[in-house]
Amino acid sequence: MIYLTLRLDEIADERRRASIDDVVQRHRGTSIWRSHPAIARSYALFEVAADEGREEIAAVAQATLYETAIIALAVSPTVAQAMPSLRETFSGEGRPAATLDCRESGAALVLEWNLDAAPVGLMMGLIDVDLRRFASGRTTELLNPLPRHVVTRLAADGLGAPEIEPSRVLDLLLGDG
Repeated sequence: MIYLTLRLDEIADERRRASIDDVVQRHRGTSIWRSHPAIARSYALFEVAADEGREEIAAVAQATLYETAIIALAVSPTVAQAMPSLRETFSGEGRPAATLDCRESGAALVLEWNLDAAPVGLMMGLIDVDLRRFASGRTTELLNPLPRHVVTRLAADGLGAPEIEPSRVLDLLLGDG
């Protein structure tokens, strides 16, 4: 099985979600959706059989389809003057290679990156270094659904506990994950 991440630059209504989910299910896949009215975006995580359905999903969705599980964050600096610099860090020349997309949406910077290309700690460190120049804090919201193994890895990294792994997470072992 592989993971795909879909980004819609709008809130997906039930009909659109159902038409996309139908294609995913035809390819023996599952989907998890998350929508954010404040930034007018919807994200979906698809788990599908390897090499099945990507083109059909992309054609029906008519949206951005990443061929991996990504991280999408809304980062809101507490000091508004930090926003242009933060945007330039992740969208300008010299931006991290892992950056997939970076756009302003109101008071938030919506940042998407390939987790396989740059760990969360590195990207959050870059955000914080940039914000420190303006004595700015931040609020951060995860926008997209993530696979359980990614959540487990993030928890292990964040807690500095490498022993946390999918084979030791009770929810995953019991099939609730």
